[in-house]
Amino acid sequence: MLKDRILAGSVAGMIATLVKAVPNFILWKLGIVKYLYFQVAASALVTPQDVNTTLGLVVGFITDIITGGSLGLLIVFLFRYTGRDYWWYKGLIVGNLIWLWGLGELINFGAARIIPLQPAFRLASLVDHQIFGLTATYLIVKWYPRNEK
Repeated sequence: MLKDRILAGSVAGMIATLVKAVPNFILWKLGIVKYLYFQVAASALVTPQDVNTTLGLVVGFITDIITGGSLGLLIVFLFRYTGRDYWWYKGLIVGNLIWLWGLGELINFGAARIIPLQPAFRLASLVDHQIFGLTATYLIVKWYPRNEK
């Protein structure tokens, strides 16, 4: 059990990001999707030509992990104001919102230079982001103590 909400939320979000990346990696290896989340994240900070370099992939990995940790913090505060009951449902809602706003709006408005428009990528990413939400909320419920005062 972690007694600090910042630590619990950020670590849960980082781990959930890694869990979310596993199905994406499998689909990428199978050739079903063209991009990894790390590549899309890297394209927000480096040129598309540099995305697949070692440093580009490191930047993408770090960007994705930091984003996940930040989203984990938001989940902690969501729990603070709404409670932990139905954590799994709240996790699905968080995943849906990340998918809708992150991959549906932010990327399309230029936050990233690589914009994966494949229906397979978009549908798979919906499931992956629900996995993120479920994993992050589960870990926070397990790690963070109920008495938040």
